Amino acid sequence: MTIDRTRTNETSYSDLVAVRGTGTWLYIAGQLAFDDSRRLIEGDVAAQTHRCLDLIHDLVVGAGGAGLSDVVAITVYLLRLEDYEAFDDVRAERFRENRPASAAVKVAGLLFDAQIEISAVAFLANV
Repeated sequence: MTIDRTRTNETSYSDLVAVRGTGTWLYIAGQLAFDDSRRLIEGDVAAQTHRCLDLIHDLVVGAGGAGLSDVVAITVYLLRLEDYEAFDDVRAERFRENRPASAAVKVAGLLFDAQIEISAVAFLANV
């Protein structure tokens, strides 16, 4: 078994941890809705959810996976529980029949005043 860690920026955490053996487990750090310049995007929780899932998709594809269909679990941190429905609608749209196990937690605050943060675990068979 090997463990590879990927950092996309100079941070104290890994954006992705890949554990390789029979398959590859990917542990994806919490993603905020940053644009390519590392600025939080404008928009409501639905827009920020889409962007977080785009970033997770790109990390999975970059590790050799198909995308969100390889995600087996997500943890969602929300500032407001009343935003859960908007998040849930986007989750249903983006994951379709490949919905991951999921937990949602209300938090007192998120970095950069984000409305949502999503971390994920994915599994890539035979990679």
